[in-house]
Amino acid sequence: VFQVFMAALTNLVLPECSRSQMMIRRIAFAFILFILFGLAFRNSTARELVVYLPDYRVKSGTGVPRLYGTTELILFSAKPDEAGDGSVDFSRITPALLEFGKKARTLSPDLRLSVCVGGWGRGKEFATAVSSAEHRTRFVEALVAFCARHRLDAVDIDWEFPRGEEEHVHFGLFLKELSGRLKQDGRELSAALGYTRPLPAECWNYLDRVNLMSYQPWSVQPYELWLRESIQRFLDAGLPSEKLMLGVGFYAKEKAGERRAVSWKTLVAPDSTGLPESEHEFWPVGIDACDLRVRLVDEFGLGGVMVWDYGHDSLAPETSLLRHLSRGLGGKDDE
Repeated sequence: VFQVFMAALTNLVLPECSRSQMMIRRIAFAFILFILFGLAFRNSTARELVVYLPDYRVKSGTGVPRLYGTTELILFSAKPDEAGDGSVDFSRITPALLEFGKKARTLSPDLRLSVCVGGWGRGKEFATAVSSAEHRTRFVEALVAFCARHRLDAVDIDWEFPRGEEEHVHFGLFLKELSGRLKQDGRELSAALGYTRPLPAECWNYLDRVNLMSYQPWSVQPYELWLRESIQRFLDAGLPSEKLMLGVGFYAKEKAGERRAVSWKTLVAPDSTGLPESEHEFWPVGIDACDLRVRLVDEFGLGGVMVWDYGHDSLAPETSLLRHLSRGLGGKDDE
């Protein structure tokens, strides 16, 4: 079929020529078509763009979401209840936060809407909440019921961090039970993990995605090399590359000292004075940091990019990092 197509195309657009010239021109046409089909395939297989939305970013009456090509919006966050018995405190998943999520899904019907449990300073009860079969089941059922009640598509677990063999064993048992229950209802499970903290290999079977918190190193070192080593650490631990979402922070972070953070939206505001002076300098933020992630996603065959967080982005389309990332990942760049 391909030979017939090439012959017909060549005869249509090229004048008569010798057999050798005809062969050369057919090869050239084939190469051009290969490039065009490759570009079309790349654009039709956009990678994931996962975005966290913390509760403190959304107030009642907050305006229209500007998510561009976001594929998953994670509502951050619930936490294990202080009772430590597997019950869950959902108080920070406010009506305003849920309403924002519903608006976003109305605008983007294919958007995955998820609830996160945990996060920095919100996970000290994890260890007791998963320490027994009874606690784990209560924890799982609470999350399943919340997802059903609010029509959520997935759960994201952000335990910072399990310590020691026993806690990792309990965590694995919890992920296994939660994954099984969620899949019964067609829902998915992800986990946010520190860049030095891969889980035991069997846990990858229970997770649909791993959101790697690769925002910046905690010690001064070559930036790209650190990021590459973070990726490789998880791949060497058995994580399938397509499950890895490479994290990027939409803020500049001081390399040492006070470790001050400055939002991207502040840096590109009309009245911005840029980064504050610092003897320690700041880690990269903005277009270059995003482009590096996209390049590494392509190179390592990763699933996509994860963003912390929506509230750090610029609301202006021309300076939005979400929009820029979406373009780079082959997604939509409209609102």
